[in-house]
Amino acid sequence: MKFSNIFRREDYTTISLHPFVHLLPSIRTASICMLVFLLPHVAMLFVTASYASLAIVAATVAGALLAEGVFRAAKCTARSAWLIALIQGIMVGLLLPSPFPPVEAFFLILVTMLLCKYAFGGFAASWVNTVAVTVALAYFLNAPAFPPYLLTNADLQNRNAALVLIQGGQVPLIPQDAAVTAFLNRTVFSSFGVEIPDGYVTLFWDSGAAIPAFRFNTITLLTSLIFFAFELADILIPAVFIGTYVLLVRFVSGFFIASDMVLYGDIFLALLTSGVLFSTLFLLQWYGTTPQTLWGKALYGFTAGVCAFLIIGCGMSPVGYVFVVLLMNLFSVMVQVIEQRHVRRRLAKVLLPQVNALQEGV
Repeated sequence: MKFSNIFRREDYTTISLHPFVHLLPSIRTASICMLVFLLPHVAMLFVTASYASLAIVAATVAGALLAEGVFRAAKCTARSAWLIALIQGIMVGLLLPSPFPPVEAFFLILVTMLLCKYAFGGFAASWVNTVAVTVALAYFLNAPAFPPYLLTNADLQNRNAALVLIQGGQVPLIPQDAAVTAFLNRTVFSSFGVEIPDGYVTLFWDSGAAIPAFRFNTITLLTSLIFFAFELADILIPAVFIGTYVLLVRFVSGFFIASDMVLYGDIFLALLTSGVLFSTLFLLQWYGTTPQTLWGKALYGFTAGVCAFLIIGCGMSPVGYVFVVLLMNLFSVMVQVIEQRHVRRRLAKVLLPQVNALQEGV
C-alpha cells in the first residue's frame, strides 16, 4: 500500500499539548467577546451622564463577583468563573431600571446567584438563566421601580404607535435628531418615495428608557451583526424568534386591538421598546439553556416568538422578556430530553452496527 506523504515523520516536527483546534470560537472566546460588546452600553451611560444606572451596574457587578467568590470558596476549588460572573452582573444592571435602589440590587443578585449556583449548577451546566431569574425577582420585589406601560389600547390602534409614543414626549429627542432625519430623508429614503418623521433616529440611537438595556438599539444591532458574522453565537434561534415575533405583531396583533387594525401592527414599537434586540442577543440562548439539534433550535426559536407575542405583545413591556426566557428554559429541558432519546436510538440503530462490523473485520 502506498502511503501519502502526510504520514512522513519529517512533516511533523512540532509537538503540542493542544492538538485540537476549534471549528467555532470556544466558550471563553465567546464570553470575552460578549463582555466587549456589553461595554459600549456601559460607556454610553457615562456619555449620557446616567449616573443612577451606572450605580446599579456597579452594585450588580460587585454582588455577582462576591457570589462567585463565596461559591468557589465554599466548594473548595481553585477553578472559578469570574468572567461569567462579571458578564451576568453587567447584564442584570443593564436590565434594571434607574430608580431601582443599588443596595437592594447588590443583595438581590448576591443571594440569587448563590441559590442558582447551588441549585442548578455553574455556567454551562445550568439550565436556568440566572440573569432572568434575578430581574424577575427584582420586579416582584419592587414593581413600582419599573416603568409603567405608556400606551393605551387607543394608542395602539394608530398604525404608527411608535410615533404616538414619540410625539407624546415619552421619548426625549436627541438634539441631532432633526438634522439626521432630514439627511436620511434626502439621501436615502427619497429614492423609495418615503419619508420618516422626526423621532425614529432617537428611538434607534437612545430611546431614553429607564432601563439601560432598552436604550441603545443601534449599538445592539451593530453588535448583533459582528456577533453572528464571526459565528460567536448560533443565528438560527434569534432568526426564527425575530421572524416569528415580527410576523405575529404585524399580522395578528390587530385581532386583539381593533377589527380594522389587521395587518398593521407596529414592528418598530415591538422591536425597539421592550429590550427585544438586547435580550435576544444576550439572554435567549445563554449557554446550557438551549437545544442542540437544528430542529430543536428551530422549535425553541418559534416557541419563544409565540411566547413573546403573548407576553410582551406589541412592545412597551418593562420586564416581559425575562419571563419569556424563563418559560423557554423550562421548554428547553423537555426538548433536550427528546433530543437525547433520539441520539440514543440513532446510536443503537446506526452507529453500533457499524462499530461491530469494524470489529468483525479486524
